[in-house]
Amino acid sequence: MTPVRSSTVLLAPALAAALALAAACGDDGVTVSGDAFLFNGGVDGRIAGATVTLVEEPSRQVTTAADGHFRFDGFAAGDRVTFALALPDHHAIQTGTLTVGSEPIERVTFQVVHDAIYDLLADMLGVEPDEANRCQVVTTVTRAGKSLYDPGAHGEEGATVTIDPPTGEEGPIYFNSSVLPDRTLTETSDDGGVLFLQVPPGVYTLTATKPGVTFRPVTITCRAGFLVNASPPWGLQVI
Repeated sequence: MTPVRSSTVLLAPALAAALALAAACGDDGVTVSGDAFLFNGGVDGRIAGATVTLVEEPSRQVTTAADGHFRFDGFAAGDRVTFALALPDHHAIQTGTLTVGSEPIERVTFQVVHDAIYDLLADMLGVEPDEANRCQVVTTVTRAGKSLYDPGAHGEEGATVTIDPPTGEEGPIYFNSSVLPDRTLTETSDDGGVLFLQVPPGVYTLTATKPGVTFRPVTITCRAGFLVNASPPWGLQVI
């Protein structure tokens, strides 16, 4: 006579899989978390008390902690998520748009720019940002394994960047080693920064090219009045 297998034994594989998923994602779904930094402030330039909003569901908001950290729960695989940050005297800023998988997304970063610095950079570039109708787009082409959490320059030199669909506006403008936009450059410096000006609202793909190197492409959602920064490690990262 064949022994009868208990329901506990029969359910064991499914239970193990569910526990593994819960360990990765948490009981409240997949988690997305990250940190807010002051632009050019280094790893210690964390920003507390800023409001972070989920663009796709604006009623969902959190406040950055004393160490600049923020966290959202409850996402499902396939969700597209974009985050915006608001802080008095600093320009409205937004991340790139990420697609959630089965694993938590960590180290989503903001590089928050003070209004005075934003205005100074605009003056240097000889542009008056059209806040009512355009966004400004920036990202960093980053060496493999590097990010804002590492000291010093982390850019991949010698890469060129395109935006699709083409905007017909100005860019790419690459940042030099002094972290300043430089119209004379035709490819990335060791800073890795790159800028597109006066981009019309819409969804775009940023890609980087360099012989022998593969980069992860980036999706950005341009909204008027925002500085959209696909910031490391979720920018144009070498893979």
